[in-house]
Amino acid sequence: MLFEAINDEELAPNSDIAVLREVLQSVQGRRNFDTRTMKRFGELTGKAHQHRRLKPSTVEIEFELVGLSGSARRISEFALQVEEILVTVDLARVKKCEGEDCEALFIDESKNKSRRWCDMAHCGMLRKSKVYYDKHRRVNPVADSKSKLGARI
Repeated sequence: MLFEAINDEELAPNSDIAVLREVLQSVQGRRNFDTRTMKRFGELTGKAHQHRRLKPSTVEIEFELVGLSGSARRISEFALQVEEILVTVDLARVKKCEGEDCEALFIDESKNKSRRWCDMAHCGMLRKSKVYYDKHRRVNPVADSKSKLGARI
């Protein structure tokens, strides 16, 4: 759900989701966040932590967000997820899709860190189809009928 939201191409440039995307893009690109992004990310996670409470459960300890509704709740959940990624995930696994015209980010959960596309059914298939077509394309154009049959009588 988080990656679906941040990979949305229609994001407003200064929206909260765009800030979370910028954080993950910075991680993927192995560069530092700019000051504005750091400040906004800190505000988003701070707000989320203010509304986070322990949820009583007989099985395990869980957290829940209270006092938030709608989009504010969704943004807070996403901010906490990005924070968790920064703390718990091997950051080398945060990758950008290698598909043409695709800027999607994803977490590579493959065993050998070899995943290259956000979605094999779309970006991966397009790339592999292109490689196959280029490899098997006829080098010479089909000869015209005159040259195949010889001179016409």
